[in-house]
Amino acid sequence: MDKKINNIYYLRRFWLVIFGILIFVCFCITVVPVIKPAEMIQLASTSPQPQEPNRQSAPSETPAARNNSLPAPNPSVNVVTQTAVKLGVLSCISRINQVASFLTANVSSGIFIFPPQSEPDRHIFSTSFELLRPDDSTIYASASFFPNQDAVYDTVEYVNMGPEDLEKTVFKDLKRVSVLKKNIILLDGGKVKVFLMPAGSGAVVIKKEVIR
Repeated sequence: MDKKINNIYYLRRFWLVIFGILIFVCFCITVVPVIKPAEMIQLASTSPQPQEPNRQSAPSETPAARNNSLPAPNPSVNVVTQTAVKLGVLSCISRINQVASFLTANVSSGIFIFPPQSEPDRHIFSTSFELLRPDDSTIYASASFFPNQDAVYDTVEYVNMGPEDLEKTVFKDLKRVSVLKKNIILLDGGKVKVFLMPAGSGAVVIKKEVIR
């Protein structure tokens, strides 16, 4: 008798969870604006990360230097997240919202989405961003998401300072791992890796994190 009661309890619990998920998906699809998959979507910062008063991020400050990693998933829904739901990308929606909200915090931004051609919830979902800081400096960023919840993002920006000078000043707390071949310096920022590449009189700073 007890076994039968337990089976009924777990069965009810299972259907309540399924029903809750269906309500969430239907809500997201209902509120998402109609957006053509291949067009450029202008974004504003939808969920800014808290900062100290009167403090701005240094031009080459890494996410690792601020938080050592991405923040926990934010419950607010980013425009990129809404678009992903509209395209049928559901299995990694929490990770998309987490990374997109992190990248677009405290900046104005535009994005290009590479829409899946078929079976959207079984293939990579990839995005490219232009991020504009309040000082009008520009960062390129890309983020890609996989059905099993893994994701990777890169940010790329030019800084008017040589790689070795950056390593001694802005990134002085990061450990040098190696030189990849001849010119690109690799620094260890914990989960975030920083690549310093010479470019003209300055350097291109690339920050990369793989999220599992």
